[in-house]
Amino acid sequence: MMNNATPVINLLWTGGWDSTYRLLILTQKKIILQPHYIICDRRRSVNNELNAIEKITEDIVNDSRTKCDFLPTIIIKEADIPPNEEITNAFNRIRQQVLIGPQYEYLSRYAHTVGNLEIGIEKGGLAEDMINKFGKINYVDKDGLSYWELDRSASSEDLITVFGGFRFPIYTMSKLDMKEEAEKLGVMEIMEKTWFCHFPYKGLPCGSCFPCKFTIEDGLAYRLPKKALRRYKTEKKFGKYKIYQRMKRLRRKWLHY
Repeated sequence: MMNNATPVINLLWTGGWDSTYRLLILTQKKIILQPHYIICDRRRSVNNELNAIEKITEDIVNDSRTKCDFLPTIIIKEADIPPNEEITNAFNRIRQQVLIGPQYEYLSRYAHTVGNLEIGIEKGGLAEDMINKFGKINYVDKDGLSYWELDRSASSEDLITVFGGFRFPIYTMSKLDMKEEAEKLGVMEIMEKTWFCHFPYKGLPCGSCFPCKFTIEDGLAYRLPKKALRRYKTEKKFGKYKIYQRMKRLRRKWLHY
């Protein structure tokens, strides 16, 4: 909270569907909104994500419905996030039992430096499985600013160490739920400017990376071109075979998708 009692909300913003949905909800509230973006050099989609952030920021600033004090996005490189051995060790122990994405390790280290960082973990998926396996979350509603957070009395020490610095504002929503609400709010035009693919090919989604798969399987296949959907179907059919996996690694090395 600031001295004038205006809530300050720190939001991890990737330029993607989930975090942008939360961002747009928050822009219509009288708060101070501080987005954060982390550059991961291993992802080939950084420029696409930053372009999406730039375009959406311009829309928000020029939107008469915007009520929040929208601060410039804080951009930090993953390599510049301070190390935290306790978080890293706890993350590794969790990942031995639930194969969550490696990004949660450095995101957790960053959340430790910010405090109460909102993250766009949605309904379903390995992250929800992990939370259900190691703990419990509680619903919080403070003056209309609702979110979920870990129940520290019913969660493992490792789970608290890794995810205790986060708030989960869209934990019970699916991508289609967000689409429905965005349509009601009249912000779908902005939502369509979001980016999700980690291995774009010729400026378009690849169809075979994890975010592309999640987008298709969560009901938003219309956002991908036909070639990407064909790659997705090929992946589903042959992905378990080693020869296909080798071919995919070579394709990503030489063709970058």
